[in-house]
Amino acid sequence: MVLSIILSVFALMNFFFLLAVWKKNFGLVDIAWGQGFILIALVSYFYHFNSVKNAVILFLVLLWGLRLSLYLLSRNWKAPEDHRYQDMRAEWGAHPNLHAYFKVFILQGVLMLLISLPITAGMERAEPELSLLNTLGVFIWISGWLFESYSDRYLKKYKANPANKGTICMSGPWSISRFPNYFGEITLWYGIYLAAFTTSSWWTIIGPLTINFFILKVSGVPLLEKKYQKRPEYLEYANRVPRLIPFTRPKKVGP
Repeated sequence: MVLSIILSVFALMNFFFLLAVWKKNFGLVDIAWGQGFILIALVSYFYHFNSVKNAVILFLVLLWGLRLSLYLLSRNWKAPEDHRYQDMRAEWGAHPNLHAYFKVFILQGVLMLLISLPITAGMERAEPELSLLNTLGVFIWISGWLFESYSDRYLKKYKANPANKGTICMSGPWSISRFPNYFGEITLWYGIYLAAFTTSSWWTIIGPLTINFFILKVSGVPLLEKKYQKRPEYLEYANRVPRLIPFTRPKKVGP
């Protein structure tokens, strides 16, 4: 099973790399993110399809991955390359494709394998039915998924309004968290961990901890905050709205 999953993810990321080179847009890798986890869950379920619990886990991953993939496809397919990847191109100089292959596409494939450990290990060692802890995980996943979905839809409508061009969204879910979609994303991954939990797979907490770390410290929040940190209205906003968890006390930023 493990080899099948690795080869499947490798093939997917190579396909999206070739697509990104053809379209001259490394941002298309974002579309592969949800599809990669769907692929991992489907392969895992193919090997371990004999429990209600595994069917529930597969359904959660399918619902999350399909929504995210379709959302990012509609946002990224015809859009210019995201500023993050434009900055990377400028930094990489004469061989951006080679750098992108290993530092973006293959790296994201490795991260998929790591973050999906609760899915693969949970399905392999699953009991036939959901425990109370597994059921709690499903409800945590639902709350995170709904919060992320609503936040993405709200932001899409906000950006579609010409009157909001060049402004920072501070209303709706963005009035209680500066990154509500990321909060929902992190929450649902802890939900998947608990939904797939078995006593022998406790160590797969590595999965949600990894995505938590990357969103907060590497590729999510820091890159977006860097984009806005010199804008006075963002500093004012950041000092009254919490960075991630809604209704918590924000930390002071700026001078």
